[in-house]
Amino acid sequence: MMIKNKKINKKIVVIVLLSLLLLISLGYILYSEFFAGSDYISYLQNKDEVYKMECGIIKNCEKFRSGVDDPITYDFNAESYSELLEKYDIAQIAGEGTEFERTLKLMNNISKRLTHKGDFPEYSKEMNAVEILDYALDKPQNGIFCRAKAQVFNEIFLSLGIYSRKLWINPLSVFDSECHVVNEIWDRSYNKWIMLDTTNNLYWVDENGIPLSALEIRSKFADQKFITPVMPDDNTSDLKELREKYESFILYTAKNMTYLQYFLEYGEGEAEIIYALLPENIEPWDSCLISENAVLTSPVID
Repeated sequence: MMIKNKKINKKIVVIVLLSLLLLISLGYILYSEFFAGSDYISYLQNKDEVYKMECGIIKNCEKFRSGVDDPITYDFNAESYSELLEKYDIAQIAGEGTEFERTLKLMNNISKRLTHKGDFPEYSKEMNAVEILDYALDKPQNGIFCRAKAQVFNEIFLSLGIYSRKLWINPLSVFDSECHVVNEIWDRSYNKWIMLDTTNNLYWVDENGIPLSALEIRSKFADQKFITPVMPDDNTSDLKELREKYESFILYTAKNMTYLQYFLEYGEGEAEIIYALLPENIEPWDSCLISENAVLTSPVID
């Protein structure tokens, strides 16, 4: 009897252990299916949901407040431009072509030679391009932030007689201090503004490969239309593949497209007052406002 009982006890132990293993397996499957795999738990890992959220924020902020309608001015004759052109072979790098083609060549050459550093000290109150290039070009130990980089390219483009402006693109959250500064150039062949992210060496196109302005990019985000970043050396035969490749740039830029900021004067250094192109549903703070019309108007004077 004792031997038989021992055999029975062993069978019971085996059955209990197998049952426990089965319950643990079922529990893991249920957790994975209904909790770990749910939208709530995996929200931050679901980039498509994050993208939809960011586009929705822009859609809710689509219409802008009124602001000053003064024309934006562009200085092509600043004293430092001659030094900038000669010292850094700007015209040679730009070569021939349209405004867009020439600025792409400049961005592709110089952007790679400037190291990004988010906490770059504002040692130069005037943000002068020559001074910044002397400090940072081909010197990885001397990184600069996007604001300084955009200033460098703005003066470079203006020195060649190309209408250019730098602008801030900003997030909705007052707790998010991570904005971005980019450039826009006016291209006569397209008869429009084209945004260049000179920090990241890229521009943006629609499904037909047409380069886009900042406001066009913003509008495409609001309607969840196809757009993708492109780098100058990219093969653009498969834009969908590029969109997948640059998903992080898409999410970052969409986050920062709630409102934009401009100067009314562009030239050597920075102007004193920054004007905000502000959505209607955001209350103005202690800031000057610019109108959408002022931003969209062609700068070309015939």
